[in-house]
Amino acid sequence: MAADYSKILDKLIRLNRGMNLKLRENTNILDVNIYNQTLLTLELESTDLDKHSEYIYNKIIALENVTMYIPSVYIKED
Repeated sequence: MAADYSKILDKLIRLNRGMNLKLRENTNILDVNIYNQTLLTLELESTDLDKHSEYIYNKIIALENVTMYIPSVYIKED
């Protein structure tokens, strides 16, 4: 069973106070912010965040020198 990265990404954003994702208007560019500071800018193929949720999640957790809570991910196998 594949992990549902849209839910995992949602949990990561929810548990890190002040973190948010913001698509730039009329573009496929996503900014990852903590409070007012942009930590990461990603150019996506489309504006569908669910489709790119695994990519976004992996890029966020790979950031260095950023303190954040990364929730445990449990993948249930059939």
